Amino acid sequence: MMKRMVLCFLMAMLLVQSAWTGGAQAAGVFDDTEGHWAEQQIEELASLGIVKRNGKHAFYPNKPITRGEALALLNRVVETAYGSLELPQRKNNVDYRFLLRGEVEQLLVNMKAIWQVETNARSNYDPGDRMLYYLYLAESGQLMKKQQKENPDWWLSSTAMQRPLSREEASLLLFHVLAPQKFRTVNLKPEDAVAYFNSFYEWKQDRFYRDTYSPYPLAIREFQLFLTEKTFSPEKIMTRAEYAVVMKRLLDYYRSDIASQFRGTGVHQQKIAQLYLRSATLALAKKQQARLAAVFAPEPLQTMATLPQVPKYNGPVSITSKPDSNDPKILWLIGHYADPVKGDFQIEYKLEQDTSNAYGRKITAVLYSEK
Repeated sequence: MMKRMVLCFLMAMLLVQSAWTGGAQAAGVFDDTEGHWAEQQIEELASLGIVKRNGKHAFYPNKPITRGEALALLNRVVETAYGSLELPQRKNNVDYRFLLRGEVEQLLVNMKAIWQVETNARSNYDPGDRMLYYLYLAESGQLMKKQQKENPDWWLSSTAMQRPLSREEASLLLFHVLAPQKFRTVNLKPEDAVAYFNSFYEWKQDRFYRDTYSPYPLAIREFQLFLTEKTFSPEKIMTRAEYAVVMKRLLDYYRSDIASQFRGTGVHQQKIAQLYLRSATLALAKKQQARLAAVFAPEPLQTMATLPQVPKYNGPVSITSKPDSNDPKILWLIGHYADPVKGDFQIEYKLEQDTSNAYGRKITAVLYSEK
């Protein structure tokens, strides 16, 4: 009898997860979301391939979302905005048996890449690693709060990843994925980042919501992802529909933030440009046709394939930017690449406004020169 109950539970979990792991071309209207209060947001995420239909065409909007599903969906939002920024690396703290482990590992390296660009790689803080560690604390029945002594052998099991996600845990995930934006808005120096984020882990931040002392809900309040005023209901389990709405708001925030960075000062513009070119060159290396079509016009894409030297997505580069002398809507990015073997080279990328990607720009010309 017990084996039968366990089997039924596992089958139910697989049914739920299949809506998040199905084929990328299966986006569209779900049979069980018509007339639902979150239908519009769910459909938009589906149209972008962020959520996917299963064979039953069901989304299960009122079922709890699991921690692992939440992390996978978070990565899809990050990659919809920024593109893939790094090759995934095996994370030994995550159970190898977990179905969505690959997407979790991809999220971690994407988060680290954005953080390194924002801090000019001068901070050893790792938001992805810290995110999973404090999620481990929640799984082990502890407050998501800094301990006197950290467990170096912490581990998130497949079972832990398949437990329902609470609102407080969701705020923890979002706090870490938005760490680069927090770093930027408080105008920190990279060497002060660890102390700043430790102040949250030590729960030394002011309290705001009446029903929780946890600092994470307040930390993300500025991003308007949870539209709550006086109470946060931290222990409440999030449904799949509720989490999808939060993800839609996060995607909207990313789009707005990326646009503002391109309009910002030279430093901000160069940082977002570095992420743009990193995602474009990684797409070249991985031959991601859909991503390449979104960031390159056909002619410059063909040109990139014939260059004597093609930049590495994570290689040494310094980037400058300048507006086009004839059209202020056009931006030129100049990448200076170091190559001690073949010699340094430079590529100028012409970016024109386009809606094919969240950056709002597409490469329409490339000019190569050796230095």
